[in-house]
Amino acid sequence: MNNKIDFNKIIITFFGIGLLPIAPGTFGSLAGVLLGIIAFSINNIAIFILIPILFVTGIICGNIHQNKTGRKDDSIIVIDEVVGQLIAMIYAKDNIELIIISFIIFRIFDIIKPWPASYADKKIDGGLGVMLDDVFAGLYTAIVIIGIGYFINNV
Repeated sequence: MNNKIDFNKIIITFFGIGLLPIAPGTFGSLAGVLLGIIAFSINNIAIFILIPILFVTGIICGNIHQNKTGRKDDSIIVIDEVVGQLIAMIYAKDNIELIIISFIIFRIFDIIKPWPASYADKKIDGGLGVMLDDVFAGLYTAIVIIGIGYFINNV
């Protein structure tokens, strides 16, 4: 029996969320929402510290997983959804309606992968490719959230 703890798997699955049999990406995004809410409750800057740390960690651990298994963007990897969702909700801050909208829009962008997310997903190998498509989806969502927030505040 092997009792060795696989820290890489813990990280890429974001503490096991990626091992859920149904919709691991959606649950990974929900974990990002929860983490973002916690970060904002600590300090508005905390999310800006978390994103690059998790992004780099995701690249490194994604590379390790791909080298170990040969699978590029394994469905158990959800740290990319966590990072993308954190980016998506940067401008939502403590506005629960905008947080919910950011979740929905991020999931749509993450699924349809408009360019350059689709390029990153298909053409960039390793952990960087795994992480980048969700970063792009998060950036697209953040732009939409800025627009919605502007519209709501100026109507």
